[in-house]
Amino acid sequence: MNSRIRAGLIGGIFGLLISLVSGGQIAYLAGIIAGAIASQLAAQEEDVASVRAGIQLGLRAGLVAGALTALGVFIRGFLINPLVNVSADASVVFMLGLGGLVMAGVAGVVFGAIRGLPSPQNRFGTLLAFGLLAVAYPFLDSLLNLRFMNEVIPVLIFILMALGLNIVVGYAGLLDLGYAAFFAIGAYTTGMLASPHFGISMPFWIVIWIAAAVAALFGILLGAPTLPLRGDYLAIVTLGFGEIVPIAANNLDNVTISILGVTLLENFDLTGGPRGINPINRPSLFGYAFEPSQPIPWYFLILGLIVFSIFFILRLRNSRLGRAWSAMREDELAASAMGINLVRTKLLAFAMGATFSGFAGAFYGSFISAITPASFGFDVSVILLCMVILGGLGNITGVILGGLIIQFADRLFLPQLGDVVQGLLQNSNIEVLKEINFKTDFRTMLFGLTLVIMMLVRPEGLVPNERRRRELHADDEATAHERQTLYDAEQA
Repeated sequence: MNSRIRAGLIGGIFGLLISLVSGGQIAYLAGIIAGAIASQLAAQEEDVASVRAGIQLGLRAGLVAGALTALGVFIRGFLINPLVNVSADASVVFMLGLGGLVMAGVAGVVFGAIRGLPSPQNRFGTLLAFGLLAVAYPFLDSLLNLRFMNEVIPVLIFILMALGLNIVVGYAGLLDLGYAAFFAIGAYTTGMLASPHFGISMPFWIVIWIAAAVAALFGILLGAPTLPLRGDYLAIVTLGFGEIVPIAANNLDNVTISILGVTLLENFDLTGGPRGINPINRPSLFGYAFEPSQPIPWYFLILGLIVFSIFFILRLRNSRLGRAWSAMREDELAASAMGINLVRTKLLAFAMGATFSGFAGAFYGSFISAITPASFGFDVSVILLCMVILGGLGNITGVILGGLIIQFADRLFLPQLGDVVQGLLQNSNIEVLKEINFKTDFRTMLFGLTLVIMMLVRPEGLVPNERRRRELHADDEATAHERQTLYDAEQA
């Protein structure tokens, strides 16, 4: 299959599912997303020699993606809506489908043209285009009346954590199944220093750095006993650490410490126990207080933290330490023989990864204004690991894309799909189907099914690191080389 068509189909699947499940004016946003993904995937598989070639590539991939997006709009408007007793104007449905097609084509042309620029302008242009799209999103949300802002902010919190986990898993090759523990440490540090819990009310702008530093310290404490371990054994130890932290937070609400008959602490409430810490002070800037009813300032704050984190991580990746992480990931024995200090390198990987989780925890605590141990369970670590692997190990763009897909699927797509399917079941004539609660019984199943399909179709991730892609497709490339060699021999 032509790489442009294949990329268009992959991007179009996202547009089709979004428009199929959500309906309405989200078709325009679905078209932009589908076109951008299609053009990026097509440019990744083909060498784009010029801006003109990039425009042609992006246009074709974007139109394929837009056609699938429009198909989703038509299926939703003409087939699903009547079945769930929702009226739909045919002209409006056609306009939405056409709008999704056009927006996908435009997005494909824009991102394709950028990829046709010479390096490094193409990389900078792609980042700038995605950055402008991210900045414009709150205004698009208001213009299209999507009302997704309160869901987007938690998604960005998870992306910030996934960027930190990518350092540990993607760069250093250390499997961490307890990463949510550092998220909890950052959040509880914020709760203790910026709430009435201890009578301390430090400003958020100071607390967030303290939370990151405390999380980094605990990252070192976790990394120290795991130095001799690797692979499955390392995963088990980090899993245990991830379980210890929320359980400790759940029980450290009545601490008594006595040494040699001397009581140092008696009935001391450290973490608030099951009820957690509430309320937590929110940030303010130049006299403007951040309020939960105004999500746009929160959106730009977390977006700024992500941009800062990406800049810092890119500098780390290209530094001597980043190259040491890569060498250690490939072969610890060879890296040690070449003079790399494995103890220092591993500890810094855990510390740097935990730092960004501490940032996320501090922001989360202030945004929610309350923290409880139930928010930091093992499922958080699993979701973060899925985001990193699905997007592409060791690739920041892939991690962000994987995070957007998994989080939006879990928070928006699957609940809305559950509403649609539940409506279809309730309007059926079969009594057994009416008794099925699809929203609660099948949501996790659909999430797992999506992950299984993605790992079978594209195991290296959506936007993989080049080395990772070659490792997973070495047999395919060898077979293609053999076929080409045989063809050349026959022609000769």
